[in-house]
Amino acid sequence: MKQLMIDTATTRLSVALSENGSIHAEATVMVSKNHAVTLMPMIEQLMAAVKWTPTELERIIVTTGPGSYTGIRIGVTTAKTLAYTLKLPLVGVSALRLMAAAPNTELPVVSLIDARRGNAYIGHYQQNAQVTPDSHASVADWLQANMTGPFVVVGDVEPFRDVLAAYDYMEAPAAHSYGRAGDLVALGEATADVHAFEPEYLRLAEAEAKWLEGQNNG
Repeated sequence: MKQLMIDTATTRLSVALSENGSIHAEATVMVSKNHAVTLMPMIEQLMAAVKWTPTELERIIVTTGPGSYTGIRIGVTTAKTLAYTLKLPLVGVSALRLMAAAPNTELPVVSLIDARRGNAYIGHYQQNAQVTPDSHASVADWLQANMTGPFVVVGDVEPFRDVLAAYDYMEAPAAHSYGRAGDLVALGEATADVHAFEPEYLRLAEAEAKWLEGQNNG
């Protein structure tokens, strides 16, 4: 099965192509807020490199969030458009689960995507199995409620280093601290209805939240 895999949930944009479980091409770049400009050219370049045409694709896997509101929206919209146009099954995977799959460890893995003001999008996994639901929470409060023994941290560690200092944690090496699209080949399972497929933001974008607050107060 030929698959296209896309991760746009963070400042790292990652795209991969696989066939029957083997990665044929993969690229990961730092894009900050340029997902819209970079994503389709990257897909086209990888497809050209392996000499595939879009009609040869058989499935698309994409991270559904949480993370960058703009990045997630662009990745999911692109995946939905391609899946609808090419009549392909579409699979969604949590970006936090993808990050947790990066380090090779039997310990619990805590995935962190900085959401500012001491908060983060937090994933809690062990050997690719979800331990607690993905959440948007205060890192200090979440750790106090959920972690006692040793664990591995991936993702945005730096903003929370002071809080983490009270715990028995290990930081994954940089090369294994963020997800790669190629890892989605082992994580994507249940297909979703293309029309009903939606991102998993876990919270409203700040601009949308302020707009709703204004509506409720007005």
